[in-house]
Amino acid sequence: MELASLKEAVPGLADKSHNDLIKVFAWFLHVHKNKATFTGADIGQCYEKLDFAAPSSFGGYFKNLLDRKDILKSGGGYKLEHKVRAALDAKYGQSEITVKVSNALAGLADTIPDMAERDYYKEALSCYTHGSLRAAVVVVWNIAFSHLCDHVLAKHLKDFNDRWLLSMPGMHKNKTKTIAIMDDFNDHLKESEVLSICRDGNIIGKNIYNIMHACLGKRNAAAHPSTVIIDKLQADAYIMDLITNVVLKIV
Repeated sequence: MELASLKEAVPGLADKSHNDLIKVFAWFLHVHKNKATFTGADIGQCYEKLDFAAPSSFGGYFKNLLDRKDILKSGGGYKLEHKVRAALDAKYGQSEITVKVSNALAGLADTIPDMAERDYYKEALSCYTHGSLRAAVVVVWNIAFSHLCDHVLAKHLKDFNDRWLLSMPGMHKNKTKTIAIMDDFNDHLKESEVLSICRDGNIIGKNIYNIMHACLGKRNAAAHPSTVIIDKLQADAYIMDLITNVVLKIV
């Protein structure tokens, strides 16, 4: 979660007292910025970034929170007391493992070299963070499959067309068909057929084929009304697998 999203996660954030705001900002810094401790300067930056009017000094507020044992001194900074942090987790947050996975998935955006794919991936993350897991699965599949097709067009077009003619001669009975532009993939072939041709033509290895073939089945289940349940753990594994083991490996 980014700081701007805190306004949505915490209803009435701007109307909270400074004591409560400090605790919420401290919780955000602990959970979403992985800070073991925080300082007055850290809290001040949260106020500034959200355009909230800050007190002239945090000293009195920190003393009050220390006296109430809502925060504890830790080295040169402060940290939330365990029960206070747990209460804020329950009210506004997610489990620690979910936060770690979410942060890892968000971090993948910067590893995708193609800017169009990166922007599209951020749309998938938006679906993911708002709980639209089926949509996230569909969008991430589209990224991976489009990436494969771009790879074929850029580096293996002759290999692909030669293998297509050899593997599926019946499709060329009346006229030899070829792939020349991106739209040709959708016009002439199923996604599963593209995967098979790429595998048989040694354009992708067996491991990438197996990952994409399995993910295509999951995408099909997600894209159509069905009783199949896609939970967060499945979505996490699906996204990580396609981005790290397909998009970043096909170069």
